[in-house]
Amino acid sequence: MKPLFWLLWVGCSTPQTGAAPECDSLCDELVSTCGLAAYPDKDSCLQGCGYNLEKGYDIEGQAACVVEAACDAFGIVECEHRYAAP
Repeated sequence: MKPLFWLLWVGCSTPQTGAAPECDSLCDELVSTCGLAAYPDKDSCLQGCGYNLEKGYDIEGQAACVVEAACDAFGIVECEHRYAAP
């Protein structure tokens, strides 16, 4: 899934229960810290993250990268691309 499409898809997703713990810190950063419009709430972010986790993304690496990106939207997209499944 293309990074920009993923950002939009996550924003339109329905909430997911029982999300993976490694997604929690990533979604805290994206939703609570950065407040990006593509992530209207944490549940939508957790659903997209869970999907990426199932596809083999390195979520922990992506989370660290997002923190380093310091809420820069282009940096966040690059992180999603960099840690995508091979």
